[in-house]
Amino acid sequence: MTPEPVEGNPVTHDMMIAALNQILGECGYQPVPGALPDRLIEDARSRADGIVAAARQTAELYTDAALVQAARTVMSARETAATIPPPRETARPVTTTSDCVGTVWYAAAVAAGVYLPLPAEAARRRLHDLAEQLRHAATGDPADLETAYRAGAEAVELGLGSPAVLPGTIKTLTAHIGAGEVLGSFLAGHAAAMQERILAQQEALHRATLRAAREFERALEDSEARFRRLAYYDPLTGLANRARLVQRLEQAARLGARGRNVGLCLIDLGGFPAIREQHGPDAGDHILIDVARRLRAVTRNPDHLLVRDGGRSFTLLLQDTGGVAHLVEVAERILDLLAAPVILPSDGPVVALEAAVGVVDEPSAGLDVSQLLVDAEVAVREARSGRTGWAVHDRRRGDPRVPGSIVGLVTAPPTYQPILDPAGRRVLGLHVQALWRHPQLGSLDLGRIGELTGDRTATTRLAGQVLHQVCRQAMLWSSAADGPYVGVDLPIRRIGYPDVVDLVREAIAETGLPPERLHVQLSGLDAVPAGAHSHTVLAALGGLGVRVVLDDFGAGYTSVAYLRELPIHGLRSPLPPLTAGVFGEPALVAGLATIAHALGLTLTVHGVDDERLADGLHASGCDAVQGLRYAAPDTPHRVSALLRRPDTMAGRG
Repeated sequence: MTPEPVEGNPVTHDMMIAALNQILGECGYQPVPGALPDRLIEDARSRADGIVAAARQTAELYTDAALVQAARTVMSARETAATIPPPRETARPVTTTSDCVGTVWYAAAVAAGVYLPLPAEAARRRLHDLAEQLRHAATGDPADLETAYRAGAEAVELGLGSPAVLPGTIKTLTAHIGAGEVLGSFLAGHAAAMQERILAQQEALHRATLRAAREFERALEDSEARFRRLAYYDPLTGLANRARLVQRLEQAARLGARGRNVGLCLIDLGGFPAIREQHGPDAGDHILIDVARRLRAVTRNPDHLLVRDGGRSFTLLLQDTGGVAHLVEVAERILDLLAAPVILPSDGPVVALEAAVGVVDEPSAGLDVSQLLVDAEVAVREARSGRTGWAVHDRRRGDPRVPGSIVGLVTAPPTYQPILDPAGRRVLGLHVQALWRHPQLGSLDLGRIGELTGDRTATTRLAGQVLHQVCRQAMLWSSAADGPYVGVDLPIRRIGYPDVVDLVREAIAETGLPPERLHVQLSGLDAVPAGAHSHTVLAALGGLGVRVVLDDFGAGYTSVAYLRELPIHGLRSPLPPLTAGVFGEPALVAGLATIAHALGLTLTVHGVDDERLADGLHASGCDAVQGLRYAAPDTPHRVSALLRRPDTMAGRG
């Protein structure tokens, strides 16, 4: 199933590649590097055209060279024939006999580097027969020139077409039959056969080149179709993805007519993360596939688009809706379809899907796509707190003073949580938590803002503000190179891989913060953004002097094999997931520390929130600890007081 064409908005290569970044970030796949989306397929097509053109040019050069060789052979044969003296009445061949002429001719061919496609004895006999045919043709009255011509062509078929063997052939035949018209006719047949063979080879090569070009074109079209499929469809469920949803909404906004509305039903599967954690990722995939199968029952209309909109959510787009009442009817039908529990295939347990549906309905004329998606999130939240399982959010009916757009966020001051040495005495650095408050969605971090809006420019601007504020605050605490570092979470997938390097460079340049005191912390797919391209980006950050730290080590995409090649400096690992381990937390942390140190990295353990968890960590081999057991996230003023205490003197770790 390939993406259907959109009237007035054809699927271009640029759109396809730009959309790919969205699906890969939301469905757990590596996104395409930010430097390539605008020209990836165009470059591939250009290279493909170049390959085809080069193949054609090579074929032409090869055949031209072959024709030149054939012409030289013909000219050589004609020149040799022209130098043969005319026959005399008394001329008789005397130097060879019919018994040995085949052997002599064969030896001349071998000496010229020509090996006939026959066993040696069979080749000698065949050459002997040809020589005898020529001798009989020469002794006839008149001479049988037609037989001599055919003999020349047959010599080419035997493999005697190379110019290198021609002098030996003429010498042998002159000694056997003498010079004259028969030898000239033999050479003419030989030259004509050579020319015909070269032309046939040229035609065959031309056909092969055209066939290869056609196959290459088909392969490229298939590759583009697969890439388009990946860009706009979820590989697990086969449904459209968020990129396709945004594309359709943007089309509706451009082509929207007065009186026509666009509706969204955002379906959230409550409890899905817990089910996936308890029963495993295969069970989670089974649930998503089953939900997609059920939801297809309400997408019969061609104006409907069913989308897998994230890890646990689906969206149904309805163009030209019948109003809110129609959307509520659809929402209730969706809840009925998802009310039946799912039977997992592994051990047969039954799990319930606690679904909620958020409904929004907006005029398509002047539609704000980003705002519509935010409103759908708000509607889902309202559905969770209600009793019906669905809720309609209409921003136009609310308090106009309340910002409904994600752009109207209220900035909360960053908080700082100390990171200490394993003994819990010396402050090494501070972990920064930057949040924004939304009236309906609550507290949001940079990653969530970028996910909701898809507005890379706004997310990048907010990230730049955070970096500058944090770096300035760190300089107020200490301007020395060995002062406490600050660790900032940056969702580089939402910012853009090249842009994050520029943001960091500007922040440390304008504030004067020593670059080694800034730790850029990455988590999940942010740590493995785009294969080889991630090395370039992370190496560029390291080249600025900042330290790159991989968070949530031991989960998700942070495989040890990948870490061996990733240009990072440290790891962060949450402690709570280890509390269920039967061998005890210190032993597990010691194992993680051993892995980290073997890779040349540091290990920070965070989430140490009580005394029991803190016991033994100072002997585990980890490099730093963080948690409520040591200090809670706090304001810069309180952190300053903490750093001034003699027993918690700051130092670089």
